[in-house]
Amino acid sequence: MSAPEIYFFDMDHTLQNNDSDVSWKQFLIHIGVAPADAIQKVDFFFDEYQKGRLLPQEFIQFQLTEFIGKTPAEMQPLIERHFQEYSRPHIYPAGQKLVADLKATGKPRVLLTSTNRFVAAPFARELGFDDLVATELELVDGRFTGCFVGEYCAEKGKIAWAGDYCRKRGLTLRQAAYYGDSLADRFILEAVGFPYAVNPAPQLRELACQNGWPIFDFQSI
Repeated sequence: MSAPEIYFFDMDHTLQNNDSDVSWKQFLIHIGVAPADAIQKVDFFFDEYQKGRLLPQEFIQFQLTEFIGKTPAEMQPLIERHFQEYSRPHIYPAGQKLVADLKATGKPRVLLTSTNRFVAAPFARELGFDDLVATELELVDGRFTGCFVGEYCAEKGKIAWAGDYCRKRGLTLRQAAYYGDSLADRFILEAVGFPYAVNPAPQLRELACQNGWPIFDFQSI
């Protein structure tokens, strides 16, 4: 294989200097929609994620508190404002250019993120991705339940989602590239044929060096 047939990209700290799940709650606290003490749980869950101990269902129930009972249309103004104020300013120009340059290959460029589809969608749109694979949220009678459906799109869950995406197109993960920053990405980086460590966390940088994976370091400015 000389080149990937699909390009998967992580979002947070790979293409933007921001964690969308953390900033989503920070945004809601700032505008008075979420209680101020929610920041303590934000810090707790982020620490658990970094240690590889995050319990997805518990986290999602907390993360989606303000979604419950609402329709996508009702949440959209908040989602767009969060993107414009908390996400868009932190996009790495070099990362955005890389995604744009890969359009010339004619191969799908897919944003693959643990962040839920609704919060991640404006980011995917801004960078011109061909597709978005993300944690899917449950809707009943057109309203959010506060639960997710399918597998949580993180760690080994990314292998499941990306693998399914490839199979539907007659491809395998060995024909795919993945760009990611965290140690949690090690599973999918080991599974794809074209792994790239981007702004890697120290442990991932060490792993990338051991395995000979290319490393990209993007700057905010």
